[in-house]
Amino acid sequence: MTISIFAAAAACDSAVDPAPSGDVSIVIQQALTGQTTSAGTFSMTGAFSDEGQTTEELTFGGPLTQPVVPVTFRRVITGKRGTLTITGAATLTWNSQTTAALQGTWRVESATGPYAKGNGTLTGSANFAATPPTAAITYTGVINK
Repeated sequence: MTISIFAAAAACDSAVDPAPSGDVSIVIQQALTGQTTSAGTFSMTGAFSDEGQTTEELTFGGPLTQPVVPVTFRRVITGKRGTLTITGAATLTWNSQTTAALQGTWRVESATGPYAKGNGTLTGSANFAATPPTAAITYTGVINK
């Protein structure tokens, strides 16, 4: 009888707390901490809900004096539910002497907690007139367990 109760309880637990997966939106607010590093906060909504801190390492594919600058990045997002390491590529397109638009793609390189795989697109803006320079970036896509 004890084994039957344990099995029933385990079945109920998995039905009550199913592993989410699906569309997400990750909103990031960050500031440069060095020439090629940044840090800030994030909030995630959709199939997963989380918030916390983020850091990023950037590689610029040319001088910032070009009208369009390719960028590759590695971002670590650490929330209450787990950690995502995201890599990707984007373009920085200058709108003025001090502001630029960002567009690109991302994928989950590694993850902990309920996160496992994922990919999507990103859009955002950067303000190089701010001290330190800041960016607001939104990642949209899918994260699966």
